[in-house]
Amino acid sequence: MDKEFKNFSYLNISGLMGVINDNLFKLLLVFFLIDRDGEKSSSAILALVGAIFVLPFLLFSVLSGSIADKISKQKIIFGIKVAELFTSILGVLAFAFASSFLLYLTLFFRAIEGATIGPSKYSIVPELVPPDKLSKANGLLSFFTFLGIIIGTSLAGPLIQLTNRFYPLASSFCIILSLIGLLFSIKIPLTKAANSSKPLPYNFVLDILKTYRKALKTKNLLTSILGAAFFLFIGGFTQLNIIPFTINTLKKSDIIGSYIFLLTALGIGGGSLLAGKILGKKIKLQISPWGGLGISLCFISLGALEPSLIISLLLLFLLGFFGGLYLVPFDSYIQAFSPPKECGQNVAANNFTGFVGVLGASGLIYLFAEVFHITPATGFIIVGVATLIITVALALRIGK
Repeated sequence: MDKEFKNFSYLNISGLMGVINDNLFKLLLVFFLIDRDGEKSSSAILALVGAIFVLPFLLFSVLSGSIADKISKQKIIFGIKVAELFTSILGVLAFAFASSFLLYLTLFFRAIEGATIGPSKYSIVPELVPPDKLSKANGLLSFFTFLGIIIGTSLAGPLIQLTNRFYPLASSFCIILSLIGLLFSIKIPLTKAANSSKPLPYNFVLDILKTYRKALKTKNLLTSILGAAFFLFIGGFTQLNIIPFTINTLKKSDIIGSYIFLLTALGIGGGSLLAGKILGKKIKLQISPWGGLGISLCFISLGALEPSLIISLLLLFLLGFFGGLYLVPFDSYIQAFSPPKECGQNVAANNFTGFVGVLGASGLIYLFAEVFHITPATGFIIVGVATLIITVALALRIGK
């Protein structure tokens, strides 16, 4: 392994621990609330948990992007890993006291950490690897991100069963993950500060609009920011809708639903690696619309076909696989074509827009279930049609 990818591996492993940690805690919280309030409340619980988790990404992503363009990104990553350790300890205490307030507060703090570390985590990649290896690096970063989702999600069920649903003990595993992530963050090389002269934003919505206007000056940069952001809506909706889909359509338990999502995450990882190999040293946005088409067809098939566990598993794996093909070219393009002093801001704009989509996914889940009484299967069809329309629009824009 060359020196650049060794340094990149420290970032990847540190990030992997954080993703496992977040997904494990979030799912433990969901299971705890479903145990307390009953399976009929699963859609409302998932919508509320999703909304609380996404709110800090809307409030702090832009500020975090500006900070990432001013000081060393390695220092930011290390600082967040220290904070993550204390948050993991707070989570154990929250479960020990069975305090809903403390649990939601812990989730909120975790999201603040995720919003703060995100722009640094992605915009540091061009500083660790040469330009001709960006696509490969992004494929690996996406793979490890969704590997973290797989591991974090798969750990929740066994930990609950092994501890006989004693949540303080199950959540203590988060402390171990935080310590490992902190140790690997120390190994990431200290990077130079970009020293952007841009003042910190006081109106993040106005700042996002300014970032969009600047991105318009670079061909397909804004398209890539918005395209990558839409993926977060797709992923957010899928993750939130799978457990109600499993309970109501497939007639399985909520824990089975958490295992089913593993296939989607595994598919995303596989699709991300394939995209990295296809792209090689080049960045070809034309791959993304094909991924979007596959996503839309999988969504529609999930809702339209007769309920079948085997078919649903296959479609959810393919959904993730096409998702990986869709996402990697957009992420690589943002990193490769953003001006050096604006890369963090562009990643932050992508995060902000994407988490608006995640919040919208939470709201959509609530509206479908509680207001319009639309089944999870029909919800997949509706989102599939919307994805198809947006994919066509992106393809037309990229082709110009």
